[in-house]
Amino acid sequence: MADYGEKRIWHPLEEDAVNAIDDLFAEIFPESEYGRLCDDIADYWIERLEKTWGAKPEAIKQKDLAFNPADPLSRILPKTVVIAYPDSVFRKNESTLDTLDFFLEGYFPSAGGLHILPACPVVSDRFNDGYFSQIKRDAIHQPFGTGETFSRLMEKYFSMADFVLNHVDIENPNFKAYLEGDDNAGCCFYAYSENMYRKLLASGAFDDIFRPRPFPLFTIFRRTPADEIFAQMDFEQRCAAVNAVLAPDVLDNAVIGMLSIFDKIRNDQVLLDEDYTHIPIFREYLVKMGIHPDVVFQRSNTQESRNTPYIFSQLIETRFDLLSSSGYDVNDAARIVRHYEFYDAAVFGEQIRAMTTFSHVQVDVNTSTFEGLKMLADDFSWYLGLDINMLRLDAANYAFKKFHTSCFGLPEVKKLMKILYLSMECVAPRIVANLEVNDGLDVVLSQMADTESPPPMMYDFHLPCVLPVVFNTENARILDRIFERIDQYEIPKKCIRFSLAESHDGKSVRGSMDLLRFSERWMLSEIVEQNSGRIKYKTAPFGRCSTKLFRKICLEAGIEYDNAVKRLFTAPAKSSDEDLTLKNSIHTTRQIFDALDIQPDDPDKKSAILFFADKVLKGREPYELCCSTRDSLIRITDEKMEAKRFLGFYALAFALMGRNVKSLYFNEMPGLPNDLKRMNKTGEYRDIKRTRSRLPDLVKKITGTGIHSVIARGIDGLIKIVDNDRALCPQGNEAKTIPCKNRSVAVVCNHFPPHCSLTIVNTTGGRQEIHVDMKAILMQGDASAPAKWIDCFENQSFQADGKTLAIALSPYERLWLKPLEDCCSAPIA
Repeated sequence: MADYGEKRIWHPLEEDAVNAIDDLFAEIFPESEYGRLCDDIADYWIERLEKTWGAKPEAIKQKDLAFNPADPLSRILPKTVVIAYPDSVFRKNESTLDTLDFFLEGYFPSAGGLHILPACPVVSDRFNDGYFSQIKRDAIHQPFGTGETFSRLMEKYFSMADFVLNHVDIENPNFKAYLEGDDNAGCCFYAYSENMYRKLLASGAFDDIFRPRPFPLFTIFRRTPADEIFAQMDFEQRCAAVNAVLAPDVLDNAVIGMLSIFDKIRNDQVLLDEDYTHIPIFREYLVKMGIHPDVVFQRSNTQESRNTPYIFSQLIETRFDLLSSSGYDVNDAARIVRHYEFYDAAVFGEQIRAMTTFSHVQVDVNTSTFEGLKMLADDFSWYLGLDINMLRLDAANYAFKKFHTSCFGLPEVKKLMKILYLSMECVAPRIVANLEVNDGLDVVLSQMADTESPPPMMYDFHLPCVLPVVFNTENARILDRIFERIDQYEIPKKCIRFSLAESHDGKSVRGSMDLLRFSERWMLSEIVEQNSGRIKYKTAPFGRCSTKLFRKICLEAGIEYDNAVKRLFTAPAKSSDEDLTLKNSIHTTRQIFDALDIQPDDPDKKSAILFFADKVLKGREPYELCCSTRDSLIRITDEKMEAKRFLGFYALAFALMGRNVKSLYFNEMPGLPNDLKRMNKTGEYRDIKRTRSRLPDLVKKITGTGIHSVIARGIDGLIKIVDNDRALCPQGNEAKTIPCKNRSVAVVCNHFPPHCSLTIVNTTGGRQEIHVDMKAILMQGDASAPAKWIDCFENQSFQADGKTLAIALSPYERLWLKPLEDCCSAPIA
C-alpha cells in the first residue's frame, strides 16, 4: 500500500479548514467589488456545516471519526460502479430504487458499486434532461422511493450520488417565486429584464461564453402580470382583455396566442406545452385564411422536442411581419402591433430572460450572490449528511460565471470547488468529490496536476469514442496516444480518475478531441448514423475557420497549408487569432475537393476534408454521438461473434482504466442496442440510450439464449475478475500499453507490486498471432517477468520462453492473464 505517512486523527470542523474556507470566500468576493458578500456567505456557510454535522446520525458520525486522512485512497474500494438511472428497471407497485437493487443483487451479484444518477424531484411528464433538471436538490423523487430507500442503497454499495451544481428546474420554488413577483428570489439566478438583457448583449457581455450545446443561452419567460385582475385570468379572458383595448380592431384568439409567444419562437427555444399549443392552432387559422403555414414557419435545426420544432421563417422578424404575412393590410398591421405591444406586458406579464446554459428548463444558479450561494450551501449540505462514498459534482466548470469571459473553468470556479472539498473535509471526510468536466483528456489531467487545488477525483470521458475507433479500424496503436498524454503530467498519487467506456449521455466527442484525428472522428460519426444513431452538433461560424484548426486539417490530409489557403479563402489571416473566410464562390463539398485538387474517394484525405466542409458549409461541428456501444461499431450479422466482440471491448476498457475507479453503464450490462422507439417518442437524441426496462422483460432477455444473456453472463464474470485483481489496486500504477508488432491486438499491463496482470484483446474478426516481449512488462524493482501465466476467463495456461510470450488468438478473443502464483484458482465466465 502507498505510504501516506502516519495515521492521523480526524476531527470535524478543524480550525485550519474552516479558516481556509473563510479565506477562499474573501478571495472570490473581494469587498471592493462585492461588499459584505464574503463575510455574510462565509458565516452562513460555516453555520450550515455545523448544523450538518450536528444532525448526522451517530452511526455515520462514528464512521467519519474512524477515517484516517493520512491515507485518502483508502476511501476508494476496488469495486466496479454501475451507472444507473433510479428507474433504469421497474415493476408495478414498487419503488424503482428497490427494483434496481433487487435486479443487481439477483442477476449481477458481482456488482458492488452503484452510481445512482439524479434521483431528486423532477417534472416527469416533460423534458427534464434525464432527471438533471431538478425541482429540488435535497429530496428524492417519490416514484423512485423514499429518502430512507436512497440512503440504504448508498450505504449498501460503493456508492456515488449526483449533485447538479449549475442549475435547477424552472419549477424550483425560488424561480417560481421570482416569476410570481418576488424580486429577491430572482437574485438566485442570472435573470434580467428585456432592457437589461439588451444592454448586456450590446456590451459584448456574452460574446466569449463557451457553449456546450447549440440552444439559446438565455430563455424567455413571462412573469405573472403585476395587476391582480390580469394575473387571475385564463388565456381566453386575456384575449378578451386584449381585444377590449384594441377596439374597434378585433384579433382572432389564434393570432393573439402567436403574438404572446412571438419572442420565444424568435429565440428558437423549445416551447413548453402550454406555449406550443398556440402553434398548431395558428397553423389551422392560416389554412382557413388561404395562407400556406410554411410561409410563416420553418423547422428549427437546433431544437430537440417531441413536438415539431417550428420557428418563424426568415421573412418574419417582427410582430408586424407576422400580421402582414397572415393576411393583414400593412397599415392595419402596424397600428395593431403598436397598440398590442403597449399592453402586452400588462396582460400577459413582463418578459424576462434567464440564463439556461444546458436547456430551456434548466435555469443557472447565480453563485455570485448571497441568495444563489445560500441555495448551493443548503442543497450541498443534504448530500454531506448522507453515508455515501463519492459525490459527482455535475457540470462543475460552469459553477461560477463572470460576463465578458468564457464562464467556463474560471479561477473562481477552482476556489469554489476547493470550498466544497474543504467542506467535505470538515463534516464528511469519507466522501470523495468527483469533479465532472466534460472535456478532453489534457484538460482533465491538467486540472488533476494543479498544485494549488487538485481535485481528488475527476470524470474521464475519452474512452467512449476512442474504443469504438480502435475496433472499427482494427488499430490498437491508437491506445498509445492515451498514455503518451498521461505521461506528460505529474498527477498526485492521491488523485484518481472515475473512468467510463460508456455514459448515460451521448459519447462525448470533446472528451477525445485531443486523442482522435479528424478523419477518425468523421468515420465514427458515419458509422453511428449508418446504425440509426444521432449526432448532436454545436454551432460554428458559417464560411469561417480558425487558422489553427485549418493547419491541423492540412497536416492530417497531407496538403500544403499556404497553397490550400489561396485556393479556398479570400485572403490569408493577418494573425494566428484571425479566422480565415471562405471564398464566396465555394458553396459545396465537391467544390472544396476540386479547389484542393483532391479526389473525393482518396482514403487518406477524404474524411479530414469532409469534417472541414461540414464545419464551414453547414456551420456545425459534432460534440456528442448518441448511440449505444453496440451501435457505434461496424455491424456484425453473427450474434455470437458480436457478443464476443462486445465482451472483448469491455475487457480492454477495464484494463485501460487500470488503477482508476471503473464504471459500467446499466444498459451496457445486457448489451442493449439503440432505443429508437424511446427517442422518437420524446424527440430527445440522448434517449436513444436511456432505455427504461420492465423487470420481467429484462430478466427474460438475460436469462434466455440470445445475445443479451451471453453478454450479461460475460459482464458479470468480467466484473468479478477485475474487482479481485490486485494489480488494479487504487494505490497501484497507471496502466500501460505493451508494444506489439501486430497492430490489431491490444496488450495492456497493470501493476501493483508484487501483483501484475496482462490483458490481451484481438480487435479483429480474424485469427491473429502475437509475441509479447517480456522485458516490456517489467516495472521498476522487478528482477524478471513471470514465466507462466493463467487466463482468468478459461483457466488456460501460457508459458513464456524466457523472453517472449507467443499467443494465437481467435476472432475477438480476450485474455486476462495473471502470473501462476497470483492467478485465479478457477475459471470465471
